[in-house]
Amino acid sequence: MFYTTAFNRLFYRIGSKNARLWKIWFTLGIIVTVIIAVCACATLVFLPIRYAYELSQRSDTVSSENLTMTKQNERDKLLIQPIIPGVNVPLDQIVHFFFALLVCTVFHEFGHAVAATAEQVRLNGCGYFLFLLYPGAYVDLNHEQVEMISAYRQLRIYCAGVYHNLVLVLFALGFLLMNPFFVRNFYTETAMVSRVVKESPLAHSLPVYSTIQSIDGCIVNTANDWYQCLRLIRDRRPQDSSGYCLAQAEIQQFSSHTEYNQTINHDCCQNLSQKNYCFLYHLKQHSSEIGACMEARTVTQHPVCFLNSDCQRYGSDSSCVYPFTADNITRLIRISHSQGPSILFVGSINEIYRTITLQSYRAKYNFIPTILITDIPLFFQYVGAFSFALAFFNAVPCYGLDGQYILSALIEYYSPNLHRQHRARLTFALIIGTGLLALNVLLAFVRYFLL
Repeated sequence: MFYTTAFNRLFYRIGSKNARLWKIWFTLGIIVTVIIAVCACATLVFLPIRYAYELSQRSDTVSSENLTMTKQNERDKLLIQPIIPGVNVPLDQIVHFFFALLVCTVFHEFGHAVAATAEQVRLNGCGYFLFLLYPGAYVDLNHEQVEMISAYRQLRIYCAGVYHNLVLVLFALGFLLMNPFFVRNFYTETAMVSRVVKESPLAHSLPVYSTIQSIDGCIVNTANDWYQCLRLIRDRRPQDSSGYCLAQAEIQQFSSHTEYNQTINHDCCQNLSQKNYCFLYHLKQHSSEIGACMEARTVTQHPVCFLNSDCQRYGSDSSCVYPFTADNITRLIRISHSQGPSILFVGSINEIYRTITLQSYRAKYNFIPTILITDIPLFFQYVGAFSFALAFFNAVPCYGLDGQYILSALIEYYSPNLHRQHRARLTFALIIGTGLLALNVLLAFVRYFLL
């Protein structure tokens, strides 16, 4: 936890300069916040009802193979979702996550601080803290001075945080809407390697910022093409994987060892060399497959095929030889890229999927950073989501949140002389609001993790 008075003078200068304009600005904030509060409360009432209805309509005959997909679809449709780093926030987005959350909370408290100084309320200090690893900020106002001003002026202060969060949502949304303009005018569509994990088997052979051209004969033009090709290769049976067209003379020339009675679990190379790989092919005069141990790089430089008939254009004696695998996981995969010779990878396709990240655009000019269409849009997505969540929850009349003080000031404004009724109404509304919020948060966790 950190506390400082170093920014008091800065906030005073900002709030006292053009104080009249600030009051107009924060008066608009009252209207916006009250509308958001009504919508938030209505949403919190509606969501449990909708969930109860969906639960009553849910079929008990959902097949086991569709169960996982159904759960994921339901999670994606949740309006309120728990956000936990490492669970539903990828670890490589942790910096974006925490920095966006810090910006949202600071901008929220900035609104309270400026509104208070514009109303001539003294600011004691401000600070930030960590709650269960989540960053937050706060401002320490002189509460005696706040209680002395009118309820209407209090509303300007209490509504400022929610209002500023909504302004931040609009700013983030504006940037995200403008991002396609930057993409069209300053970037070209491609399949560029943006990240290779250090533990990746391709870490030393596939350069970052290189352009992927093809993988196992599957043409790659964008990042989406890359992932579609990976899924296509993964879903193929080994015997249906792509091969290479070689003439019989070439097979005999390149083969260091040949197995005429190749079995399913037998590697015809028998680990003779790291450069060699076992390839299988058919001949009309042989009923069984033939295994030929050949240098992998030499073979993979030949035309790609799937059937023997694909190779007839290269000669009547050409055969489609395809890589041998003793299981359904290990593959021989050829990756063509722009910054060197093709890469030969032997292993699981999932290793490539997990350890290599591509992006679909490259800057047209060297001075334009790539983060304009990668990290910055992701950051603003988090800013928009977190800022809206802060505005939504703080607008609800709930103990400990801005909604508690907003409701108190509203009741005081409309019935300033009914102090006893004021306290009773406030207590009743806070109990209802806190209960609704707690119920919805509990349902969000239950639906996300248990159902």
